[in-house]
Amino acid sequence: MTATVVQGFRRYEFTSSVTSFLSNLAREMNTFPYVDPNWKVTYFPDDPNSQPRAYNNRNQTYSSPQGAVSIENVNNDSLFFSLCLNFPYQYNSSGSSYIQGYQLKCGLNRSTNGNAPYPDIALNMGEYTNVPFSTSATGSSNNYNISYKWTIFPMKESIFIFGEATNNLGYAYPFRLYMGKLLTHDKEDPAVEGGFIGIFSHAPVESSSEWTNNSLFNVGRGVVKTSRNNKKYELYNFCTSAQATSPGAGNRYFISPWYVYQPKEGVRGEFQQMKSVVFKDARSYPDGSMIDLEGKRYHVFHVNDQQQPTNYKYWIDISGQTRQIQPYFFDSNTLLGDGQRAILFELPTEVSN
Repeated sequence: MTATVVQGFRRYEFTSSVTSFLSNLAREMNTFPYVDPNWKVTYFPDDPNSQPRAYNNRNQTYSSPQGAVSIENVNNDSLFFSLCLNFPYQYNSSGSSYIQGYQLKCGLNRSTNGNAPYPDIALNMGEYTNVPFSTSATGSSNNYNISYKWTIFPMKESIFIFGEATNNLGYAYPFRLYMGKLLTHDKEDPAVEGGFIGIFSHAPVESSSEWTNNSLFNVGRGVVKTSRNNKKYELYNFCTSAQATSPGAGNRYFISPWYVYQPKEGVRGEFQQMKSVVFKDARSYPDGSMIDLEGKRYHVFHVNDQQQPTNYKYWIDISGQTRQIQPYFFDSNTLLGDGQRAILFELPTEVSN
């Protein structure tokens, strides 16, 4: 384990396979003296929602539960997330089973029946909101237990999870997951603003006709607890505008928020405490360094992006449906000019008495 603590900001780094990721996440963030002050992560090895069952034979289980975590903010009761590891599989006519890749089932609310994590997004919206780790193939097993180098950034009201695969690169996706409260651009009714909480990943869903009619497989997407119109579990897009290299002269940098928008609402806000930047000379700002911009101080995280697929791929959700996906988080892998992409995490402001 590597844990960086500076100015109240924490950064956790570890390597683990998919099947041990959730247990490692809970252990790293709860290890003294690096216990995170804002988030409590609890691991549930026997969570019933992580019990794989054949989608074409629901009464037959394939294996033991794969494990789950609850992630709760210690200062804000409304910030609660659950991640349940699972995988889809089926039986064919001859009785053979086929597995099609590990996935995370996600939730935004506490269960009303016990303490076990409850992936209510998948249960209410449909299984296409799961987050896959790799491509899938029909008619054959494709269940790679991929090893990732994980970097976790727990902030005051959000968590960002970044994973780069170290094996099975032909199948694995670069893993990205933002969970947390979103920053509104306009003043909203407090009852509505309180529901501007979401989960956004590298895996845009495609089952809603609002998106599939335009073949939108390569734009960032996620689920927000409530829309401006108070619609529960609304789908939102997100994007940056950070492909251009910063000029590198004086104090000028092209930095971009992750804008969160909905086609019917327009831009509503952005991710909290993180921005995208492409440095002209990244050696001047090494990974882990601090940079002052516009009166704020940021922690620099270098992004050595694994190449994303150039066209859409397939994966199979828990309900057995084949989905199209083109993993996405930044605008593009293509940088306009030389440089190094980075993420800037806003550090807490020091207050002097």
